[in-house]
Amino acid sequence: MIHISLVAIPECGASLIGAFELVASVGTAWNQIIERSRPEPQFQAQIVSERPGPMKIAESWSVEPHATLAQVARTDVIFVPSLWLGPDETFVGRHAELKAWIAERYRDGAMICAACTGTLLIADTGLLDGETVTTHWAYVDSLHRHYPKVRIRGEKVLVVSGRDGRIVTSGSHATWYDLLLYVISRFVGKEVALKTAKFFLLQWHTDGQLPYMAFRENLQHGDAVVRQAQEWLGNHYSHPNAVEALEQQSGLASRTFNRRFKQATGLTPVAYVQQIRVDRAKTLLETGDLPIDQISWRVGYEDIAFFRRLFKRLTQLRPTEYRKKFRLPAPARER
Repeated sequence: MIHISLVAIPECGASLIGAFELVASVGTAWNQIIERSRPEPQFQAQIVSERPGPMKIAESWSVEPHATLAQVARTDVIFVPSLWLGPDETFVGRHAELKAWIAERYRDGAMICAACTGTLLIADTGLLDGETVTTHWAYVDSLHRHYPKVRIRGEKVLVVSGRDGRIVTSGSHATWYDLLLYVISRFVGKEVALKTAKFFLLQWHTDGQLPYMAFRENLQHGDAVVRQAQEWLGNHYSHPNAVEALEQQSGLASRTFNRRFKQATGLTPVAYVQQIRVDRAKTLLETGDLPIDQISWRVGYEDIAFFRRLFKRLTQLRPTEYRKKFRLPAPARER
């Protein structure tokens, strides 16, 4: 039987409970309820922690771990769930015993799985230096800033790296089940992973994280000229010559304005305009019934074919696909 250790610390989110239920069901739920056959559990799942006794996770739920780290000298898989962190928080100086245990078990041959912000905990062990990973799209900048040796593919939902493919990371919060379906497929088989997905009504996030990413306008950079340009653009993004208008309003030479704008925001003025226009188009697709060509005109693109190509490049979806995926269902729209 495959031993999987699910890490419990106070910063854990509720995905810890969902993960435990999912792996504990492998070989039992489908067998008993669908096939009416003898259960054959495939995983020995244990919630493990640094200290014995119950603890609160997700600020309210009480969890009593099955074992302490000291009691688990061998495990096949370590699963770190999504963790609640501030926008620039790290695990430096926290959970030293846990990080040392994870590193030791990895050296012994265990697979390390980190969902969402759990990647930041693993990054602080040093195991991710030089490796390629993913994490919640909103924490990509923080991960890059604090752990520059880690290669990040923030658009990916699932990334397998490390020695013998034994480091597996997943994206935003709900991708913990993509990660565990991968683990089930790898250890038990594709057929069992598919049965598990069907039983729990789970779908792989095959589109990646790009469709979910929100454009975040960085206004805290200290350049008053650039900030004024950003604020103007927030209300005039559909202006037919938005970049030229920004340059003129700044009073700076074109090259100087472009350099300062990119230095402050991380994007060229052209790329910034494209991002904000696509972001506004996403809102229109999510909330209304406007045809695609009208949405294109509203956000500033008369060339509808160009708008469609740009939208696909920035979101990995065509506008019609995005509307189908993210439009609120009728009951929610009518509230």
